[in-house]
Amino acid sequence: MKNALLVSLLSLASTSALANVTPATASAEQIPERPGYSSVNEVIEYGRQYQEIKGQLLEAGYQLQACNQHVINYFVQPASPVYLYAQAECTYSRSVGGDYSLETDYAMVKIDVDYHQFNQLFHEGAVNVNYVTVY
Repeated sequence: MKNALLVSLLSLASTSALANVTPATASAEQIPERPGYSSVNEVIEYGRQYQEIKGQLLEAGYQLQACNQHVINYFVQPASPVYLYAQAECTYSRSVGGDYSLETDYAMVKIDVDYHQFNQLFHEGAVNVNYVTVY
């Protein structure tokens, strides 16, 4: 009888301790692990994924042609704490086959910029690269 009571008390105490730990981890999950920036331009300039891709493209001989930003306008501000705020599209190109060749490789990089409403910071979202060769 004592052992059953002791086991049930220990399981109740461990369940209570686990219940106390769970809310702390839930609030920790709400804090984004990605670095935050104060503007869309800073995300493009310092974003980790984009900087890696940009470095690889420059090493491969691509040159930046243009970078355009498109802010997404919502009728009502989204209710989710993190939402897509803007997208940036950067185009890189390199000539293939010499000076007189018309063959050109293009790399189009699309960067999603998310906005976190609670800490009022911008974050780098998905970064996608599409490659096209024009003859």
